[in-house]
Amino acid sequence: MKLLVALAFFLVPHASFAADEPEAVYAKFHRAAMAGELDNLLAHGLAQRRAEMQGLSASHRDAALKMVQFMMPRAFTLERKTVSPKGRATLIVSGPWAGGSGKLETIYGSVQMLMENGAWKVDEVSWNTEKPALLAVPKPAAAAPGADKAAGKAAASTGGAPVVGSMAAEAPGRKLGPAKPECVYKPVMTAADIENCK
Repeated sequence: MKLLVALAFFLVPHASFAADEPEAVYAKFHRAAMAGELDNLLAHGLAQRRAEMQGLSASHRDAALKMVQFMMPRAFTLERKTVSPKGRATLIVSGPWAGGSGKLETIYGSVQMLMENGAWKVDEVSWNTEKPALLAVPKPAAAAPGADKAAGKAAASTGGAPVVGSMAAEAPGRKLGPAKPECVYKPVMTAADIENCK
């Protein structure tokens, strides 16, 4: 029994050191922007951006926040996530946006993120009403839990035949089992919404 307690004591503190996924960090950044919390928004950005904003006058900071709020949709959906082993990530998000015309249309965001001091931080966000070309390409098939990831990577990198037990032979867009509902980040989320985004 003492061993179990000691093991639990050892494991619990280390769980808190795991960095949030890029989409979770962007969700916090987005919520802070919509709530008008500039300091909270800046906390999820790179240190260089925080330093640049700290040097601005209060009126310039308010104007920058209003511009960010105007350019972003009130809610967004994660369309695509690409993470490189070099500490870079790109998120493609979309959401409804009224803009200056008042006509509701879909706007697409490209969110560039970098790993800084062991945590994902928002580097740059750009918005456009044109659908990114990346979304025309089918999403890569996800590996099944417990599958040998190294074997799948080896087959993908060499371009050869898929390794037995890998998901590389699956047709693009084909999924095994029931599909999980799509994650949609909203200013106010229900328990089911939060569960869909895990």
